[in-house]
Amino acid sequence: MKKKKFDIRFLYMFIPLFLLELLFHIVQFRSFEPFSLLRMLFFTLFLSFFIALICRSFKSDKVYFIVGLIILIWFCFYSYAELIFKNNMNDFYSFGTVSDGAGRIAQYALIFFASAKLSYYLCFVPLIVYILLHVFVKFNQKGPFQLPAIFCILSFLLMIPMMDLGSGVNSILKTYATFSNKTIIVDKFGIEHFFFRDLSALVYKAPDEIQIDEEIMDNEVQIITEKSRVIDDTEWKSIAAAEENSNMQTIDKYLMGKPVYQPNEKTGEFEDYNFIYFMVEAMDYLAIDKDLTPTLYKMYTEGYTFYNHYTPLYSCATGESELVSYLSIFPYVNVCTPNYIAGIKYYEALPYLFKNKGYATLSMHNWRDEFYDRKVILPSLGFDVYYDIDDIWKDTSIKHTNGWQSDAMLIEQAIKKIDEIDGKFFCDIITSVMHFPYDESSYWGDYYLDQINEVHPDWSIDFKRYVSKCMDFDNGLKILLDYLEETGKADNTVLCIYADHRPYWMDYDKVMEATRWINPDRKGENGVYRSPFIIYNPASEPEVNYNYCSTLDHVPTIANLFGLDFDPRLYMGSDIYNGENTVILANGNWINANGYYDATSEKFTSSNPSVPVDDAYISRINTSVQNTIKISYLIMDEDYFDKRRPICSPKNTIITTEVEVEAEPDSETEAETETYYEDQ
Repeated sequence: MKKKKFDIRFLYMFIPLFLLELLFHIVQFRSFEPFSLLRMLFFTLFLSFFIALICRSFKSDKVYFIVGLIILIWFCFYSYAELIFKNNMNDFYSFGTVSDGAGRIAQYALIFFASAKLSYYLCFVPLIVYILLHVFVKFNQKGPFQLPAIFCILSFLLMIPMMDLGSGVNSILKTYATFSNKTIIVDKFGIEHFFFRDLSALVYKAPDEIQIDEEIMDNEVQIITEKSRVIDDTEWKSIAAAEENSNMQTIDKYLMGKPVYQPNEKTGEFEDYNFIYFMVEAMDYLAIDKDLTPTLYKMYTEGYTFYNHYTPLYSCATGESELVSYLSIFPYVNVCTPNYIAGIKYYEALPYLFKNKGYATLSMHNWRDEFYDRKVILPSLGFDVYYDIDDIWKDTSIKHTNGWQSDAMLIEQAIKKIDEIDGKFFCDIITSVMHFPYDESSYWGDYYLDQINEVHPDWSIDFKRYVSKCMDFDNGLKILLDYLEETGKADNTVLCIYADHRPYWMDYDKVMEATRWINPDRKGENGVYRSPFIIYNPASEPEVNYNYCSTLDHVPTIANLFGLDFDPRLYMGSDIYNGENTVILANGNWINANGYYDATSEKFTSSNPSVPVDDAYISRINTSVQNTIKISYLIMDEDYFDKRRPICSPKNTIITTEVEVEAEPDSETEAETETYYEDQ
């Protein structure tokens, strides 16, 4: 009697797929957690049995081989592309974000893949293994039809108990269900599992219930000067009491529970001044050079600068940094947020705050709406008018250049529009010339190479081309400052400059090394996202602020400086001059004066080992960070500020008192922070 044999052809898929998971994890994460390894093992078994179940219907071995090969080619290429994207964008891409930026990715596909590290090609080793297995190993093809189905179900059931392990603010299962941190999902479940979860996230994300921790609302220091900010909540409370939507109720409760920050020494310093707000493409400290960009250097050394300012690299980088700088809200992780909310009114946005104060509001950009639908987005945030490159090019005298257009030209066109305004203005300028590539020839990338070679002959060519582009922007700043001086507008005009993201595809260790003179603390992952933030008025004395802050904090800071009517509770960021903030990075990691927290590993690294930071503090900040992210999502999901327009023009009264009262630190942590800076 012959022994019964089982169909074990699933091993043709299981061995290469599991090998791919191992190689991917070694390249990206350098290590394995036991339970992560088990999850990947059981999911790969499940996937392999499922593929085998489908392939059993093919009578031809050749077809069986080809089907498996196509599937494996996809996963190998997908893993390879994810490694490249993570290296450049500090996050894994998802179909939600890639679908919005498909044109951008296609346009720079060659440059994108040219940045791949040699180790990334290990992702294609499983393909070779798959072919060799078919050539040299003959797995048995006979056996009961039901076995692949049974093993498929069994492996899936074995995986389920592994889903809810973890002790962080979010359990692994909750992170998986809400799709709230892509890095954690890839690390804990594997890249192949992430692919299917990403597909399902296009249709389904679990609702995220938010538990409001009242203690979080009381841990901020309220700075009290001789002035007090009083806001009448009568109308808001009335609207909230009649609300039946539970999400709207949650947002109302959260926002009303936040402290009303009091005025500080900077309140109204630039009241009724004109404001020019620059979001500078790919700006880095490398752009600030005494010899090559003297105007930018002057503004940095003679203006207000923020030493510990960060620009997180969001998944939809430029558009989301721009949106954060208008709204002070944390963007989604799995869609391109500005395109997702396009057309929805945000009456608390920075342009509306200026508009409500009698300012003319305009925005200008020297490119077209190729990536973000600004023609729809910006008017809904309070801009009276938006001019893109096609509007600018209607002036036939403007010189067209190959590649990204001149920022100096953009600033000249902005001056023409400003000159037509009778009264106060808020002019938003979105630049482009400093955009990559830097490793290939371009009009502005090559324009100033001779001058750069005289100053920095030893620089690499990508550094030189980047700074050549920066010099065009610097020329534009000089033209603008000269215009303001000649027209008598200089002393009552404020310029603000910040970056949308770091320069892509440069050796960032070398970039940070080259900028130690201006910020010696730039090192490691945190140094990558530390970026210039400059507020400049020629009549003001230079200042350096050392508080930790990010683009999330721009709106309340600017609104306070300009004495605008605003409710500080409506923003996820805080006024930088009110004290220390926590910087939330795109993947849920956070950093402040006390240290750095990695959400993926759930590890906290202290900035100063001599100052102990207890677990309760870390837990408290984690809860605050998670609430910030979740409330931001709810606000956008519910079109909250469109429905709550009355609270966006607050009954905001500044009352002057005779006696100045100094607030005392309300926690040991703040006292520790002060000690830390004294030590530094």
